[in-house]
Amino acid sequence: MNDNERPDVQYGDRVTIHGGSGNVGIQHNNGSAGDQALPPEVAALFARLAAVVTDLARDGRLHEADRQSLAEALPVLTSPAAEEPRSRRNTLLLLAGLAQSVGEAAAPALGLANQLLALLSG
Repeated sequence: MNDNERPDVQYGDRVTIHGGSGNVGIQHNNGSAGDQALPPEVAALFARLAAVVTDLARDGRLHEADRQSLAEALPVLTSPAAEEPRSRRNTLLLLAGLAQSVGEAAAPALGLANQLLALLSG
């Protein structure tokens, strides 16, 4: 992986000063608000969906734009506990819609996305 392919990841403290004087203190970020453990069955479904989406993103029968959308969804699927609930839900909705339009090749992805949506909204 070269520098242009490196994901945008923030490690450690982030300090922002907007000028002025008397700026004291540092906001320590020890994880994000979405950084919470998911139930094991939900985490396992996300892992299965990530594997299915990885295969679909490489499927030459799909349009390039569809494969690109699938590839862009993978970071949320591979690290769902690090994402905000809204981001997880939006990604699952995008995948469900895309899977419906793709058809038979994406049936496993549609089933898993719908199963996760039901678990996360209930």
